[in-house]
Amino acid sequence: MNRQIESYLDDLKNALADLDRSTVQDALADAEDHLNTAYQIETEENPDADTAELLRAIIEKYGTPEDILEQYSDIEEITTPVFAITGNKTSNGFLGFCEVVAEPRAWAASLYMILSLVTGVFYFTWVTTGLSISLGLLVLVIGIPLALLFLLSVRGLGFVEGRMVEALLGVRMPRRAITPGDGKNWWTKFKIILTTRSTWTTLIYLFLLMPLGIIYFTLIVTLFSLALSFIGAPVIQYGLHEPFISPEFWVPFYAMPFVMAGGGMLIVLTLHLAKGIGKLHGRFAKIMLVS
Repeated sequence: MNRQIESYLDDLKNALADLDRSTVQDALADAEDHLNTAYQIETEENPDADTAELLRAIIEKYGTPEDILEQYSDIEEITTPVFAITGNKTSNGFLGFCEVVAEPRAWAASLYMILSLVTGVFYFTWVTTGLSISLGLLVLVIGIPLALLFLLSVRGLGFVEGRMVEALLGVRMPRRAITPGDGKNWWTKFKIILTTRSTWTTLIYLFLLMPLGIIYFTLIVTLFSLALSFIGAPVIQYGLHEPFISPEFWVPFYAMPFVMAGGGMLIVLTLHLAKGIGKLHGRFAKIMLVS
C-alpha cells in the first residue's frame, strides 16, 4: 500500500476513534478500497503523471477525515441494529420486570442460543478438519494454497457469524467482508492473513462456539421445557391422566394455580437470562471478530 494512503488511513482511524469499532473497520475498508481502485485507474489513464500529486488529488476528492467522520456518524445513527433498540418500560417494579416477555430482543437472544449449537458444531468441524488438513499438507507445495483458502474461509465464516450476532443480539458488527491483501498475489496475501490478529481470534472464536453452543442450547431448552411443563400441568394431570412428576407425584388441585404461575415466572427469568447471555456473548464476539 502506498505511504500516502497509509498516512491518510491512520489519520482517518484517529478521527473515527469515538465511533463503534465495527463502523471504523467498515470506514477504513471502504476508504482503502476506493483509494486503491482510484489510484490504479488514474495511473493506467495517466502513466506519466506524478504519483504524489495524483494521490493527493484522489485523497482530496474522497474527503478529509473530518468529512468522513460526519458521514459515518450519520450512517451509524441510521443503521442501528434492530435489537439494539430497547423499548421504554411502561411499568415499574414487578410488572416492569415481567415486560421482558414482550421484548423481541429477549426472544431473539433465545433463538441465537438455540441456533448456536448447530452453528457451533459446524464451525468446530470446519476448523478442526481444515487445520488438520492444512498443517498435514504444509510440507507439500499444495499445502500453502490450501492453508490460504482455509484461512480465507475462516474469515468468511467469521463475517457470517458477525451478521448473525448483529441480527439476533443487536450488537453492531462489520457489514462488509474484508480480505487482507486484496488485489495482491497469493503469497503476499497469505503472509498478510497469517500476521493479521483477527484471523486467529476468529479461528479461536469459531472453535469455542461449539462448547458455548452446547451450554447455551442445554440451558435454554431445559429452562423453557421445565417452564412449559409447569404451565401445562393441568393438561398433563387431567387431560393425559399422567402424574406431574414421575413416578406418582400428583399436584393437588388447589396448588395448580401456583404451579402454573411458577412456570410463567420461570419463562420471565429465562428470558432475562437469555438477554444477559446475549449481551455478554455479543461483547465477546465483537472482541474476537472485529479487527
